[in-house]
Amino acid sequence: MERTVSFSPYTLTVLWEDPAAPALYTVSETGDARGLFASLPAPRPTLVCIEGVDWDRDLSPWAAKKVFRGGEDFSGGANAFLQALLTELIPAAEAGLSPAWRAVFGYSLAGLFSLWAMTQTDVFARCASVSGSLWFDGFVDYLSGHPLLGAPERVYLSLGDREEQAKNPRMQRIRAATEATKAVIEAQGVPCAFELNPGGHFQDVPARQRRAVLALL
Repeated sequence: MERTVSFSPYTLTVLWEDPAAPALYTVSETGDARGLFASLPAPRPTLVCIEGVDWDRDLSPWAAKKVFRGGEDFSGGANAFLQALLTELIPAAEAGLSPAWRAVFGYSLAGLFSLWAMTQTDVFARCASVSGSLWFDGFVDYLSGHPLLGAPERVYLSLGDREEQAKNPRMQRIRAATEATKAVIEAQGVPCAFELNPGGHFQDVPARQRRAVLALL
């Protein structure tokens, strides 16, 4: 089944089979979410896709300089987006549902946001950061001082083995930052898996997301 709900500027697409199945939240295009949902083995979780997100604003936990010449600076609007997620989007998505637990996962900046959100709320029991932008200025140090809330059951991290070969020197820190993130999370007593995939940042994205979901389940 599928349901769409709009909360300007965001649009939710909810894909589900069992009202009591775990609910997994992600920032994604609806078409990509449909493909991911269809690729999962039964019993499928509920998949909640969020569109209309301004990535540089809504997914950055604090302000930082841009990484691409033609891009925009990160404006640090993640807290406002998280509040909208907690107060409007999750209640709307789960109308008529009773998920066994919730998870948040995402790719690139959405992976960064997913981990950061775990330090701000305990509504998510599991988390995945797929090729997450964990190079983001100050994030590993922040995570060291801000434990994940709510005794999470598991965290999954993945990365392409050529992502550290990026031309941007900040993005070249990605593997070291991801490995440091794993160490910090495990030191907090949270089970954390790290998978290294072949290729760069934009390679095999659907397959990497599918592996993340299966790891969360």
